Amino acid sequence: MQLVVIKIGTNLLTTSDRKLDVNHLRQLVLQVGALIQRGDTRVVLVSSGAITCGSEALGVIPVTIQDKQAAASVGQVLLMQEYSRWFNQLGMLVGQILLTKDGLEHPLASQNAINTIHCLLENRIIPIINENDSVATNEIGPKFGDNDELSSVVAQLLHADQLVLLSDVDGVYTHNPKTNADAIRIDRIPAITQEVLQLVQDIENGRSRGGMRSKLLAAQSAVMSGIRVIIADGRCPTVLTDLCLGITHGTVIGE
Repeated sequence: MQLVVIKIGTNLLTTSDRKLDVNHLRQLVLQVGALIQRGDTRVVLVSSGAITCGSEALGVIPVTIQDKQAAASVGQVLLMQEYSRWFNQLGMLVGQILLTKDGLEHPLASQNAINTIHCLLENRIIPIINENDSVATNEIGPKFGDNDELSSVVAQLLHADQLVLLSDVDGVYTHNPKTNADAIRIDRIPAITQEVLQLVQDIENGRSRGGMRSKLLAAQSAVMSGIRVIIADGRCPTVLTDLCLGITHGTVIGE
């Protein structure tokens, strides 16, 4: 049975007016459910979106670290409620795990997290992981910076077979496809080299800390551990269910 870690980014769960995109969350849940119901795949989710949920509930656009932590605290509860609601309709349970970078760098804490995730999987419960933004800041301790890195670390700790990084872009391009009409998607990258990294440059968009460069760095680490990585468009309605058929979208990284 293969183990797949799927990272769902903030942009995929956020509408243009900075609200939780419940419809798309439900669509992703249905696809994850289809993967699991095949019986040959176990799934671990790494999901962003807590700050978006909290900001919507509080009616604010968080600016300070404290604002963002408060939004994350409120939003994590609301986000898990939505995941639970839709997975429950498929007859599935979810379990929440909040992690910090310094925690996973501690061998005992790291092993405890691994044990918990495996216990959930063995009981047919879907682990949903996020960084504990309510307490993790650069001022307090090291952050993952984005859930791309976190998902890569989790995939390596669990010895996952695949890491799927869902983005609002359908893979890695020779140039920025949003600004260059001549950009060509790269379907397969054997390894992440400096030449590949030079193809992309992340730009902050105010909602997401990640970007294509952070995904490539996360992929580089995972591939070195023997994990196949896929960077694909999470808005594609069959991006995950096609994995059941051996069909891959976007860019596949690794041998």
